Amino acid sequence: MSNPKLGNYGKHFTDKVSILVDATADNDGLLKLLTALQKQDYQRIEVFIDHSKPEEINIDINDLCKKDQRFRVRKKSSGNINPAEETTGAYLLFLGVNTIVKKGLINSLIYRTRVFNLALLSIIPTQSFSGFINYCLVPLNNFVLLNLTPLRLVRLFSSPVFSAGSNQCMFFDSALYRKYEWEQRFNGKLPEALEVVKSVKQEGFKAETLLGNKLIYTFIPSHGFVSFQKIGQLLLRKFGNNIFAALLYILLVVTGPLFMLFNYEYSLLILPVGLIFLTRMMISFLSGQHPLWNILLHPLQMLMLLISLLTAIFDKSIQLIKSRN
Repeated sequence: MSNPKLGNYGKHFTDKVSILVDATADNDGLLKLLTALQKQDYQRIEVFIDHSKPEEINIDINDLCKKDQRFRVRKKSSGNINPAEETTGAYLLFLGVNTIVKKGLINSLIYRTRVFNLALLSIIPTQSFSGFINYCLVPLNNFVLLNLTPLRLVRLFSSPVFSAGSNQCMFFDSALYRKYEWEQRFNGKLPEALEVVKSVKQEGFKAETLLGNKLIYTFIPSHGFVSFQKIGQLLLRKFGNNIFAALLYILLVVTGPLFMLFNYEYSLLILPVGLIFLTRMMISFLSGQHPLWNILLHPLQMLMLLISLLTAIFDKSIQLIKSRN
């Protein structure tokens, strides 16, 4: 479906927005996010940094919180608590640590939520990465997602079957979030965005998932890279952890073109090759990625897709076997 991206609408609002950041040990990433929030054109915010060990937060973050009263650190409990506790905003914005927000994001989120009467708006950030391994693995996330689910259908169809999302950016109507206590349904843990979108739809409310359109980025630290295990787990979640669906996808998308390559008239190969070329071009432009790299690395990326998904399927199968014993 055409252009499933969050627009920069140029509208301005004054509603208070409560931002919740589930902090990790990555203090550098957290500081970048907080600094970006501080520079936002939308100033009516309160930011809660939930950390399991607040004493490990570095001095720069503590100084920022002391100087700007809108920022505060909370100790994250392992108990069955409500993340929205103590918040006073009309909207709740959940952000991942390794994200950078740009000017116009919050106004655009509010505008989109109001116009379409959304209970939840989930944004898939534009990915920022470097390094050969990351170029082979990271683009697979959006490649699989956009192949599986036309994002426009998430809002247009009320069925939970059409669901997708990202934990890196989830924007809720605060009143509805408190009323339905989404986190209580998942044993107090922040669930996968896909499951939250399904839950919102099951309650009869509207949800939407869009691409970030350079209004929000997620980045991999320059010293790090995505592992086969991690990307495999992320990809398997796109299938709702359904092993059969993941295997069927591998059969059609990875082994299918190989079968055609060895059992097809070479004069007709222009059809599947052209389809792959156009698909990679379209998904790359939508995702804010370099299309030439994705086209040149497509065979290697498909090999990585095969290895990472099979690894995740094997690990999931072992977990299922152990849980039944």
